[in-house]
Amino acid sequence: MNEVGSAILRSVGTLLNERLKNLTYDRTFKSTVWEKNSDGTYKISYMGQLYNVCNTLGTQLQPGQSVWVKIPGGIFRNMHICGVNYKTGKKV
Repeated sequence: MNEVGSAILRSVGTLLNERLKNLTYDRTFKSTVWEKNSDGTYKISYMGQLYNVCNTLGTQLQPGQSVWVKIPGGIFRNMHICGVNYKTGKKV
């Protein structure tokens, strides 16, 4: 590839990287319920830290239960339990 083509590709790459830095997106991950708090929220773990999050499912959860947790738009204060993970990894 010639120098002009390489320079154009570098410029496009730089532009894309700058735009991607400012993107917000939902993050959904598996976690485990550690305990139920007195205010009705649940304590879950994420990246080595414990967080108190609300349960949007309307069902009772048990400590040790595997759940799906969502961080809408990357805003941690809106983190919530959005599903129960029924897959245990065991094959029947």
